[in-house]
Amino acid sequence: MAQACTDTQACTDIDHRSRAAAILRRIAAYTGVTVATVGLVTAFAGSRAHAADDIDYDAASASEIEDHLGDLETERDAAATSLTGLQTQLAAANAVITATAADYGTTGAQLLDVTAAVESADDELGAKVSTLVEYAQEQSDKYAEAETAAETVDRLEPRIADLQTQVGKLDAQIEDAQAAYDEAAEAEAAAEAAAAAEAAAEAEASAEESSSSSSSSGSTAEYSSDAATAAVQFAKDQLGESYVFGAAGPDTWDCSGLIAGAYDVSGVSLTHSTWAMWDETSGIGRDELKPGDLVFYNGQNHVAMYIGDGQVIHAPKPGDVVKISDLDMGMSIDGYRRI
Repeated sequence: MAQACTDTQACTDIDHRSRAAAILRRIAAYTGVTVATVGLVTAFAGSRAHAADDIDYDAASASEIEDHLGDLETERDAAATSLTGLQTQLAAANAVITATAADYGTTGAQLLDVTAAVESADDELGAKVSTLVEYAQEQSDKYAEAETAAETVDRLEPRIADLQTQVGKLDAQIEDAQAAYDEAAEAEAAAEAAAAAEAAAEAEASAEESSSSSSSSGSTAEYSSDAATAAVQFAKDQLGESYVFGAAGPDTWDCSGLIAGAYDVSGVSLTHSTWAMWDETSGIGRDELKPGDLVFYNGQNHVAMYIGDGQVIHAPKPGDVVKISDLDMGMSIDGYRRI
């Protein structure tokens, strides 16, 4: 059985030496261990985000691929933000490691520090031991903190590596999705252009069919030479007279008024309206045109009278006069009709 200590000072010295020895053993166990500060590391919150759902680029529309691309970019931004946060924390921890190493250094450097601290204390043994204990306690606390931080760093590093891999994969997926979107958008634009061209071709074919039908029915239209000749002459007699919208003579005319007035001299009644005249006449082909036949222009908004030799006579527009122009005078031709 150990003998009880009876001298107060001696007991104090023994207690100090015992504490110092225990602390120094603890310090030695930590010598050379990588140090990091506590509280700087925050675990990556939650489970790792799942990669955006797979998509069949060959079957998906440009709009679907664009939505998928947006999901990938959102996921990539979130992963990159988490990665930056963890890397910032790790950099701060490494800064603490560097500072700790500078403060305490190797075992030999620590021994020199302890020796200097003891030698600077009073000669009395209790004072020296107390100085040693204080220094050892400071190191013990620091290395205890370092041990906890080192364990946290060990957990942090694989998470950083995992996030770096995830960001790299998402970057590659985003590149593939962008290329697929560009290709799909180009293909859809080409398809729309082709559809528009097909629709235009169908409309043109329909118009040609309608014109052909009009031409076919026109071949049976009877041509009244006397009425046509009289109408052409009447129209020529009005050359130089002013255009006035809605006028039908005797000294001013609009386009349909001139035609109605010209045929009225032969007792042929036509409505003073281009659209009505279209319905009141028979369709013919361009190659069947004879003097006195009618030519409609600009969506049936204008009518002129053919006078032969590729020319027509008409009342063009406000500010103009009755005059002769080329059959193809720059306005789109809707068709050819016979009274």
